[in-house]
Amino acid sequence: MIQIENKSISIVIHGGCFEKDASDIANILSSYRNIFSESEIIFSISSSDFIDFELSNEKSLFSYKKNMVGFCRLVNKCADKIAYSYMAQPFPPIIHDAPNCHANHMIESARNGLALASREFVLRTRNDLLFKDRSFINEYIRLYSEYYTRGEYTAVSFPVMIPSLYTLNPFSKARIPFHYSDWFNFGKLSDIRSIWDVPLVTLDFMTHYGTHYCAPGSKAEERNFNAHIAVEQYIYFSFFSKKFKNLRLNHHNDDHSIVESIQILLDNFIVSDIYYLNVYYPKYLNGFNSYADNNTKIMQRMWEYLSAHRNINPAEFLYVPRNKLHEYAPVTFPLKIGAEQLYTKTGFHCGKSIVVPYDAPPGVACFGPYITLRQGSYTACVSLSALYPEENQCKIRISAVGEGGRLILGFRDYVFNKINTYQRDSVYMNIDFEVTNKSIPKFEIVIETFSHIDIAIDHILLSICT
Repeated sequence: MIQIENKSISIVIHGGCFEKDASDIANILSSYRNIFSESEIIFSISSSDFIDFELSNEKSLFSYKKNMVGFCRLVNKCADKIAYSYMAQPFPPIIHDAPNCHANHMIESARNGLALASREFVLRTRNDLLFKDRSFINEYIRLYSEYYTRGEYTAVSFPVMIPSLYTLNPFSKARIPFHYSDWFNFGKLSDIRSIWDVPLVTLDFMTHYGTHYCAPGSKAEERNFNAHIAVEQYIYFSFFSKKFKNLRLNHHNDDHSIVESIQILLDNFIVSDIYYLNVYYPKYLNGFNSYADNNTKIMQRMWEYLSAHRNINPAEFLYVPRNKLHEYAPVTFPLKIGAEQLYTKTGFHCGKSIVVPYDAPPGVACFGPYITLRQGSYTACVSLSALYPEENQCKIRISAVGEGGRLILGFRDYVFNKINTYQRDSVYMNIDFEVTNKSIPKFEIVIETFSHIDIAIDHILLSICT
């Protein structure tokens, strides 16, 4: 078991600073300072509409707008060092109908920030993403201890943690290998600094397909590119291709080294689902919830399974035909399904729960999450953190259904008596059921109420019985 103390960590927070986002960035920076008081914090600025770059330096930030002086004072108080970018300019979109690409802003600000870091470990992250506690470090240590093994494509001294979001599965929707997420990295400073030590991209690179045809045999989903390769591919492939000369990526959907791209992922990275790491990320607050596109990413559970079964052919395990693209089938259990990944007809989402108020009519309090379950015996445990019947008794039914409600796998009724005191403990309701078919698509747990009740549904824990 490795030990990682806060004092051994540098936190490189980088990105643009603009008036419209300044308050959120300031709150995130001050939160990092409060949470990681012993860590080194580097604030790296890619561009700004209020910073006076002539007066500012590594220790002090200045603004030429009076209303932003407070922001600069906070940065000067919270950051140990400040880095600046001077070369980066925006580019045309990397894919059609997208905003302008700020690849060089990201590369330069990350590179310059990492150059000032001095601790053994580093968290490199966007300035709009806050890790609210040490849980991501604890998860890194757990996954490293339980799953990670070095292999023939290992190029780092310690694995680098990345999120599953935008770590693409090249055997599903589109063949885009080496597309590992760049939202954040956590690992050894020497490794992450080397990964980001890449030249800035050029206009010719970003507009490649304006003057070149896509490779013969490209799928429709692979023809939406303007750039030669994705920025994520550029950063990571630049690093690994220096270490392993047999790797090939001549264009974004070049699949000659597609299997090796997964081996590199397993040998060098720890993949985590960011929405379980206790983060504040307002830009993508509603972008973490659906299972519908999980097959297009390498999810944490997929990484865990492949890491624990290195003899499995990743091409066979990860391949998803087009007609099954949205039928996500979990590979390891137990599976915690948060209320944010479920739906309701009589209630509403509030924080991490589905809330059904006392005056809501009886009906469907919860349904979803529309995943595919393979053959086997299962138990679903529903966690309720509030349950106050408005009548002398209330009945709640839990049903396990498949095929969008057409196939009933089982149901169980619970009857609760009215209580006059606050409920201080969570309530758990279980249902056992069997999947006899080879697989069942569009699986749901449906919770129905038959009387008025004040209830909060937190999560469902789905376990497979052995």
